[in-house]
Amino acid sequence: MAKTQWHPAFCAAMRLELKDNPALQFTNEFNLTEKPLEVDMLVIKKPADVMVDNPIGEFFKGNNLLEYKSPTDHQFNKYGIYQVLSYAYYYCCKFQTEDVTASLIVSKKHFNIMKWIDSQGMDYTRRYDGIYTLHGINFLKMQIVVTEELDDETFQWLSSLTDNLTETKAKKLVGAAYGLKESEDKRLAESIVQVLTSANGKLFEKIKEDKRMASALMELMKPEVEKYAQDYARKNDMEHAAIMIQKGEDNEYIRLLTHMTDEEIDKLRGKLKNK
Repeated sequence: MAKTQWHPAFCAAMRLELKDNPALQFTNEFNLTEKPLEVDMLVIKKPADVMVDNPIGEFFKGNNLLEYKSPTDHQFNKYGIYQVLSYAYYYCCKFQTEDVTASLIVSKKHFNIMKWIDSQGMDYTRRYDGIYTLHGINFLKMQIVVTEELDDETFQWLSSLTDNLTETKAKKLVGAAYGLKESEDKRLAESIVQVLTSANGKLFEKIKEDKRMASALMELMKPEVEKYAQDYARKNDMEHAAIMIQKGEDNEYIRLLTHMTDEEIDKLRGKLKNK
């Protein structure tokens, strides 16, 4: 079974949750060093004069680093805090700034981080359901967001990132995604639904028994299906062209039986010749 790619869905969810704040600038994967660390870190930059109307975003300063731990991340433990702190301090050092916040967005499925923080006697404030500010960290503002505890109405997209989605919530999410009018918002929602369909396979198979839901899902999954079909067709073209090249057929004949251009055929010829 293919591994669920949670990080793109997380980035899409954050964009949708903060879509009413157009001044924010998003960088989905930020490289901390010239030789990139394997870091799935979302960086959101905020102009100094902008106030963010969102329970998570109101915490932001100029540079905001968000690290996400998915519900299927069995490696998530107390060192997740150390990890995000190390990234944040490195960022401060690299850009010579203290105008930075760090946010750790987590599922408590495999490790209840707030329970561990309580056991360590660490000081924190619960600002909203599932949103906590940590205190006593030098030179840095840090918050922890627990996705299972978030208010569903306030954070419809972020709270849905789970492999234990309920039928009611899944149907509501599909309906919300289908109803989006802005093309970019719809594209983001589609990417979330695709990930959740993969992570909650049995549930979505059941949902498809409802004709309206099946129709909405088919529409939302259409871009992915079309991309798969295009990739599959291209792979077939490449395989057939390779066979014809090996048989000595000319470009005109290969073009006739595939969708490839002369340039693509010549490039393939060169690859086969150099093998």
